[in-house]
This record gives sequence, C-alpha cells and structure tokens, in this order.
Amino acid sequence: MDNNSISQAFADVAVLMQVKGENVFKVRAHSKASDVIKSLPYPITDIVDNSEKLSALSGFGDAIVDKTQELVRTGRLGLLDRLLEELPDGILELVQIPGIGPKTAVTAATELGISNFEQLEASIESGEFQNLPRISKKGAAQILRHTKLRVEQGNRIGLGPATQMASDVIVELKSRCGTIVDIEVAGSVRRSSELIGNVDLVCSAMNDEFQDIIDSFTTLSNVRDVIAHNPSMAVFADAKGFRFSLMMVTPEAFDASLVYATGSIAHVTRLEALASERGMTLSSSGLPYPSESLSKDIQTERNIYERLGLNFIPAQMREDSGEIELAEKQDFANILTESDIRGDLHAHTNWSDGRYTMEEMVAVAQKREWEYLAITDHSPSATVANGLSPDMLIAHNTAVRELSISSGIRLLTGTEMDIRPDGSLDYSDELLAGLDIVIASIHSGMDQDIASMTQRVIDAMENPHVDVICHLTARLLGKRSPVEIDIASVLEAAVRTGTVMEINASPDRLDLKAEHIRMGVDMGVIFAVNTDAHRTWQFDNMRFGVSTAIRGWVESDRVINTLHYAELMTFLALPKSERYAFNKSRGH
Repeated sequence: MDNNSISQAFADVAVLMQVKGENVFKVRAHSKASDVIKSLPYPITDIVDNSEKLSALSGFGDAIVDKTQELVRTGRLGLLDRLLEELPDGILELVQIPGIGPKTAVTAATELGISNFEQLEASIESGEFQNLPRISKKGAAQILRHTKLRVEQGNRIGLGPATQMASDVIVELKSRCGTIVDIEVAGSVRRSSELIGNVDLVCSAMNDEFQDIIDSFTTLSNVRDVIAHNPSMAVFADAKGFRFSLMMVTPEAFDASLVYATGSIAHVTRLEALASERGMTLSSSGLPYPSESLSKDIQTERNIYERLGLNFIPAQMREDSGEIELAEKQDFANILTESDIRGDLHAHTNWSDGRYTMEEMVAVAQKREWEYLAITDHSPSATVANGLSPDMLIAHNTAVRELSISSGIRLLTGTEMDIRPDGSLDYSDELLAGLDIVIASIHSGMDQDIASMTQRVIDAMENPHVDVICHLTARLLGKRSPVEIDIASVLEAAVRTGTVMEINASPDRLDLKAEHIRMGVDMGVIFAVNTDAHRTWQFDNMRFGVSTAIRGWVESDRVINTLHYAELMTFLALPKSERYAFNKSRGH
C-alpha cells in the first residue's frame, strides 16, 4: 500500500467516527495521522516494522502505530471495517460532496436510501433531497453541480494518483523481472490527461521472456482480479476496480508501439492513414519498414514521425486538435519543457497553511537548482488557512528578505491574496506596493452567478498591484466543480490589464485546464506555471503543470518563470500596461 491509500484509510475512519459522534480527540487523532502520512517524503512502509520510528511521527501514539502496522501488513483496518458495517452504505461517498456534512450524509442515506452519486443526483432533481433538514434550494443547486461532476467522472481518477500508481507498478515489476529491456507508461497518463480511466504500459523484452513478465504482472501486490491474460498482454484490476494493462513487444518495436499505445485514438487513426498512404502499416506491433533489409534499423519515436512526414509531436499534444497539420509545417522546439522553468512563483510555508518551515521549503527549492522562489502565504480572508494579518505580512517580508540573503537562492516577497466576493482585496495598495509579487485567487463565495464571478475577478485584475490570477476556476478535480465564470472575458481582461494567468500544477487542480490554456494562447495571454506547494515534495508537481501547459500548446517565451531572475524582476517592476509588450520582445 502507498502513502495515499494508507492516509485515506485514516481519513475515512475520522469521518465515520465523526458521523457516529465519537470522542472528538479520537477523531482528530485519526485525521492528523492521515495528514502526517500523506505529507511524508518517503513511503511509510519503509519504517512500518520499526515501532520506535513510527512513534516518533507527530501524533503517533500506540493506537495509531498499531493501526498503521495492521493496515500495511494485512491490507485492511479492522476499525474501518467495523465502522462501515455499523453505518449505512454510501456515507463516505456523500461526504465528498461540498455542502454535505456527516449529519446530512447519514440522514440522506437512512431516510432516502441514497448510497451513491447517481442516486443523489436523482434525489435532488426530483426535489426529494431538498426536504432534508439544513438543505436550502440554493444549497441543493450547488450540491447538484458538484454531484454531476462526480457522476461525469465515473471511475476515472486524477492524473497525480494515476501517475503514482503507474510508477509503483513499474518499480515492482522491474524488481521482479530483470529481463525487462524497457518499460513506459502510455495512454492517457502519458498524454497527461487530467482524468485517467486506466493505466496502460508498454514493455519490451526478448520473446522468450514474455511469459515470465506477464506472469509477474498478473501477480503484483495490487492485483485483485485478472481480466485478460495471454502470452503478449495482460489486464488486471485492483481492489477498487481500476485497471492496468501491459503490452509486451520486442525491443526493436518498442518505440513504434509506444506511439500507438500512447494515443489518442483520434491521433493514431490519423497516423495510420498517413502510414497507409506511404505503403506502411502502423499497429500495436510497430511500424515495419517496407524493405526487409531495413527492418532491424533502430526506430525511435522521432524517427516514426519523420517516416510519416511529420515533425516529432510531444505526447501531451496528441489529441488530433490540429497538431498533425502543424507538424507537417514546423517543429515544436519552442514548446515549454520542465527544464525551461527557472523558479516557482506560488509556494506556502507554515506561516499560513503550509506544512513546512520557510527554511525547509527554500532548501528543497534550492536543491532543484531553481534561481528563485516566491513565498506567497495566504491573506487574512483565508481564515482556515491561517491567513496573515497586515502586521504579520510585514514580518513575513522581513523573514523572506533575510533568508534570501543567507540561503543562496533569490526569494521574492509575496502573498496569495483573496479576492473577496465584492471584488475588493485583502490588503491595502500601500502594503501591496511593497511586495515583489502579488498573486490573487478565489477561496470563498464560490456560488456566485457567472456575471458576478467574472466581474469579481476582472475587478481584481484592474488593480495595478495584482500580478497573477491563480487557479482561476477554483476547481478541485473530482471533488469540487469549477466556479461559474466567463473564461474568455477573463482572458481578454488579462491581456488588456497586463495580468499573468497561472497554470496551477497541483494535480488536484490543474487550473487553468488545457482547453482554457489553448484559448489563452490564441488570445496572447502570458502564463506562470506554479506548484502551489504546501509541502516540500509538492515542488515535484511542476511536471504536471508543464505537461498541462504543453497540452495547451504553450511555448516557453509565454511563461514568466522561464525568465532569469533579473529579467523577471525587470518584468515585475514595469507598469502592468507595459509588461505584455516587454515579454513579446523576448528573443527579438
């Protein structure tokens, strides 16, 4: 089991204990254990047999240590199983919907028989759900919006968890099969789709090793049911029904097979047509040469595209949305890559709701060899995030400047400032003027109508000190629907006011999403790709932000955190009305 699944088990216990009215301290203990496990920079399984090390974790008393060891060793938690037996089905699903607390979840389950998202949707649409205590007509409408999101998502999971699950399978399979020549994740994970329906892997080895690798794949630690199994492929489902597939190919067919397996279906269909026009056949077995004498040539992905008359297309762009037509004319050398990123302009510390100290966050950013990092803790309206008062922000600025001198990495003073429901801001213009960077976002009043929400954000953009609008739609993938907002109007205002739009790299957000990014690219918007890190290991999420930017066809010179530090500070020192022109001059 990985940290996420172990953390989720403790979180589920905390929720169910709260539903049953258990001692608040027990509820908090399990909730804290969930947070601690999720925040660990290493697998808790590495220390699970060492009770002393487990006990050294914050909040890990004997009971939590015992439950952790039970869960890792057996794959089950007796307490969780008992709580699930004692309560109606569906409680854990219902409490995932914003607006439904434990009491409402129990009432909905016991009185209305609601145990899943589809039943909840039907109950709200029939008007039945609105008869429950504490449910207003407006509240029901918002709950319905979030519920429809979950119904639409189905069994798909987020890119972050899917990527981790794919990595875990690859690591375990490699540890058991030393004959693997190469193995890569393909499909929607490789294309960095925001929601993933299954994990597809392509593996190369010699033909006589196929069966041993397939056998190992179908007996991995997370296998619950084997769905399909033959000498060259296999599919299994884990305990939650999520599917993993493995396709075996010979080393010389690996890259061409990877092209085929990466997709999308529409993209590959176009490639098949191009291959056919050239007297070749692209299939899951690869792209053979017409001449047998050339069949042993090494085929790279780039070579495959070249043989089809195309420049190489990054995996994230393969959606048949115009990339093939463009690849016939030009290359994608200017598309953003993670190596282009020189710093992060959105990070939190334990001054607000971050888990780690400023020094710890900075040390990890420095190890990544970034030139700079903006420390952007929350503003006062974010009360649940321990937002900083004006006086605390001033002290925060001092701490950032002092650490910038001693740390060896350039630090920017900043804030993630709430945009209030009326469009006003949390800090005075005088206070904002003293910061290196100001990013602004929505954290409350998310049920506003589209006109109000749109104007609210544009009002913030009109402020001369607001440099970046971050996670515009405030969505949480698979958990909270995006706010209702006119994306096109906001992007147009960004260009008009000289405001940068964030591509939030947190796999829980990926906001802006690729569709909106592509719209922004066409309109001339400038972006910042930021991690919104609250924990040291979340800087690793930069890869998800970059991949999402690639899906939106963003080139590196449209991203301000590809600037060197001196260039960035010059950009931020300009009046907003001059910044887009400055950025357009890059490389000219």
